[in-house]
Order: sequence, then C-alpha cells, then structure tokens
Amino acid sequence: MDYLLISHGDYAQATLRSSEMIMGKSKHMTALAFKQTMNQDDLLAEIEQTAKKLSDSLTIIVDIKGGTPCNTALRYQAKHPQTKIYAGLSLGLVLAVATGTSFKEAFQQVDELSGPVGDTKPESVPKKAVLQQESVSSTSKSHDETIKNIRIDERLIHGQVATMWTNRLKLTRLMVVDDDIVKSAIQKTALKTACPHDIHLSILTTTGACERIKAGKYIGQTVLLLVKNPHVLRQMFDLGLKMPQINVGNMSTKAHSIQVAKSVAVTPEDINDFNYLSKQGCYFYHQMIPSEKAQPFMNLLSNKEK
Repeated sequence: MDYLLISHGDYAQATLRSSEMIMGKSKHMTALAFKQTMNQDDLLAEIEQTAKKLSDSLTIIVDIKGGTPCNTALRYQAKHPQTKIYAGLSLGLVLAVATGTSFKEAFQQVDELSGPVGDTKPESVPKKAVLQQESVSSTSKSHDETIKNIRIDERLIHGQVATMWTNRLKLTRLMVVDDDIVKSAIQKTALKTACPHDIHLSILTTTGACERIKAGKYIGQTVLLLVKNPHVLRQMFDLGLKMPQINVGNMSTKAHSIQVAKSVAVTPEDINDFNYLSKQGCYFYHQMIPSEKAQPFMNLLSNKEK
C-alpha cells in the first residue's frame, strides 16, 4: 500500500517530514504541494506522474474536502477506480496510518487526541445554522438581470470559495459557467462534491446561464457566478448580461502570460478581453480572500504592461 499526501502549499510535505522525524523514513509515503501558480490540470499531471512510481494499491490523503487537491484527486480516481481518497490530512493521521492502523481507527484516534489541553475550558459551539433558500416569486421583486457577485477563478469551487467566500457573501447558490464542463461527467461530479451541502449548484453553458439569469430564475437568491477566464464573461456581456463588478481571484501561469498579482497571470488574449469589458463599464478588482483588501485590477494590469 502506497500513500500520496496532497495539500494546499507545503503542508503535506511538511507533515511527511514531521512524521519521518518521529517514525523514520517511509518508503510508502510521498507528498505533493498544490501551489498558487498551478491549476487542476497541472496538479493532475503531477499526480499521474508520481503515481507511475507507486504501486497500484494507492491511497490519496488530501487536506480538506472541497479543495483543489481533493477535486483533482477525484478526477484521478475517475480514471483509476481502485484508488482510495481520504480528507483530513494531519500529523496524527499520518502517524496512525504509518503504523498500520485502519483509517476508521486512525480518524477515531485523531478525534480522541484533539481538543482542549490542561486547564483550557472548551468553548460552547452554537448549533450549525443551515441556510435556507428564500422563496420569492418573480412578482414580489422588480426584475433584475444583474449578477452582483462574479469571480474569475480557474479552480472554480475550492476551499476558499466553498468556505470563506460562501460565508462572507451568505451565498445560497454557486453558478459555474463553462461550456466544456457541462459535457464532462467527471468534472461535474468533482464540482458537486466540492459544493457545500447547504448551497445550491448550477453548472451551465454560457448561453444557458444568460437565458436563465435574464428570465429572472434567481431572483431572491444570493448567487456567486464562477468562470475560469474573462473570455467567458465577454461572451456573456455580448449576450446582454449586466456585470458591474468582477473579482479576479486566480488565473494560473501559462505560456506567454505575465504575472499581474501573486495568484493572477494573464495572456495577451486575457488582456484583450479585460480591456474590452473595462471599456464597456465593467469594474475589475483583485481580492483573493475576503480578509484581503480589494485592489483595482486594471491598475495592476496597466502597471505590468508599461
């Protein structure tokens, strides 16, 4: 049995090093890092390349459900059904598994070893609030074709979107607009798995999304529209969709791209689309996570073009 640990950043690699400091060198554990400059396809290629060196009996341990490592592992599993995937990577879990403990027992051990220590009093935890979809008829509110929350993020639904942005914006629906994903059962399954259970999910074509939005299908809902690149938004704008402001969150490095921000690299084609939409009155800002200060994106872009 071989284990592949995958996380956002260097967490998996650091966890493996910590484990080996206690248990000694492990021949059956390998760690991969998902970096900000990577997209799902980049990570999938690394998983496939690494897996060739490992046994057919492979178990992948990722850091959190719904994150890009988890979603990419699910894509790998679709091609290799014998692969098992677990979420909740931690030093305690790795140590338990390394000693031959079953995952069921390992998670129980992690749970038992977690919590307040010494004189620390446990905090009272409020019952989980479940978001309910507001039922609003189309006649109770004026018709509004504007989607107020739009984000460009190549990773689409991942940890930051599924937790931070969903909570900050108090979302009731995530809408992924991508003509290719609509045709891919594997990618749709990964997105459904990543979507929080109390949030509705729509996976639509460019034309289908515009038609439904303009027909008022989402009146009364708080929607975050997710696309991989500005060209999709340009197509939607030309189909008549109103989009006053757009968050440019994540675009990975590609051939001939320039780095505009830590998590954003743009190609000449992207720049053309950004300029087109900006001239039409769309305001772009860059904000990776809610706690960061939003930055005017076109200023960042113009500074790099000089």
